[in-house]
This record gives sequence, structure tokens and C-alpha cells, in this order.
Amino acid sequence: METNFSQARKWIISAIHDIDRVLKDLKTEDFADIAFRCQFAVEKLNKSILNLMGIKSIKTHTPSIILKDVLKNEESINIDEKTREILKQICNYSKFFEEEGTKTRYGIFKNGELIISEEIYSTIKDIEKFLKYLGIIINFFLVLLKESFKLTDKQIDELMQFEKLMDELKKWV
Repeated sequence: METNFSQARKWIISAIHDIDRVLKDLKTEDFADIAFRCQFAVEKLNKSILNLMGIKSIKTHTPSIILKDVLKNEESINIDEKTREILKQICNYSKFFEEEGTKTRYGIFKNGELIISEEIYSTIKDIEKFLKYLGIIINFFLVLLKESFKLTDKQIDELMQFEKLMDELKKWV
């Protein structure tokens, strides 16, 4: 499987920055930004997976749909069953974030009135699922990197950062 490791690494670094912002926003109770940053981080993690698999993706906010299509066509990519299952789980949890669409950034129109994201995500309860699913995706992602792609801490220094961020995130979930 041909990969684009350097591009994937950039997506991972960018996702780490978003997760770091999530943790900072938790302290200041900026729940709307937490929802957006969780969504953005998941999108970037999925784009990194596509790059690691050697799949070129167009500009998209729904990379898990591309990943699902690849998984449906078993002949297009040769992966073991455990990897396939991890990827399916990542896609399943990513669906929640992708279905939020632009609501996390711009809000929604309801009965002709704009409801901004700060009104939609105004309490910790409003973003609990974001935090929980982000943590689940990160756990699957780390297993995928270490076991399926066989990446080591030396190859990608950011793996250690993910583990530290996960420890911090667990305090909030």
C-alpha cells in the first residue's frame, strides 16, 4: 500500500492542535468552539488515514464517506479484518460529527431565525457526545497507527502527544 506519510503527519499535527484547543476551551467553557474543534479534529484524523492508505481525497468535510466507499470495495485495498473493523468503527463514530455539518460553526436556521452555535452548544451537557466520541475515535486511531500501519513513536513523535491529550480528555468525559 503506497502512502503519503508526510501529508498524513501534517493532518495529525493539525488535529492535535485542535484537540489542544478543545482542552483549553473546556477550562473557559467555550462549548461552541469545543463542538467545532472536535468536529474539525475528527475530519483531519480521517484525512490522515486516507493519506496513510495512499488515497487521494478531494477537498471534503466528509472524509469518512470516502473511507466507507473504499471499505465497501474490498478489491480496491488489501487490509486485514482487524484493520477493516477499526476503520468501520472510526467511520461510524465520525458520522455523528459529519452530520453536524456547519451547525458547529455557523448555527442553524429554525423557523426563519438564526440560532448561533453559541446558543446550541452552551453547556457541558451539549457537548458530552462530542468529547466521548472524539475520545473513542482517538483510541481507535492510535491502535490503527501502531498496529495496522506499524508506526512507531520515533516515526511520528505526535503519538506521544495524542496519549497525553487523551489522558487530559478523559478527565472531562
